[in-house]
Amino acid sequence: MPGPLERLVLRDGARVDVVPVDAVDVVEAQDDCVVVRAKGRRWRKTSTLQEVAERLDPRRFVRVHRCFVLNLASISGLETYAKDSRLAVLRDGSKVPVSRAGYARLRQLMRR
Repeated sequence: MPGPLERLVLRDGARVDVVPVDAVDVVEAQDDCVVVRAKGRRWRKTSTLQEVAERLDPRRFVRVHRCFVLNLASISGLETYAKDSRLAVLRDGSKVPVSRAGYARLRQLMRR
């Protein structure tokens, strides 16, 4: 089985961008595709979140919610907004929901 991806090939209209996975902040499931956020830009990719998540390095990327995979290096903090509800705050100031199971995975990875 091949190792983790080092780059993603992402299409933006007629243009094709090759984005190093280290630059990826978030992969988000939307409808029948995923949205990759990196370098302040967004790309749509026809794939499932599960397919993309399985190819990313599990030491650097964590699935924090059924709709989100985050790059650990992109997380600047965590906020609690309800009893068991948390948000990951990213370097760009955006916020992503974190499920209870996702929070447990995130804590485990951050302790390493």
